[in-house]
Amino acid sequence: MSHKQPTIEEMRAALAATKLPPKEGFERMVRNGIINIHGQVTRLVGGAAEPEPGAKRPTVATSNGEH
Repeated sequence: MSHKQPTIEEMRAALAATKLPPKEGFERMVRNGIINIHGQVTRLVGGAAEPEPGAKRPTVATSNGEH
């Protein structure tokens, strides 16, 4: 099964569409391993930065706001 990584534009659009307050959205992206606490895209989603300890690769459920 092929997995397509989202583009920066798709990630920005998803962030803009979220109903979470900015701080909660940022914390969720860190917790899901999308970015680190410095806002750098992690290697879990195609970036170069290391994710924070305990961060988990995002799934469809976490990207939809489910826990």
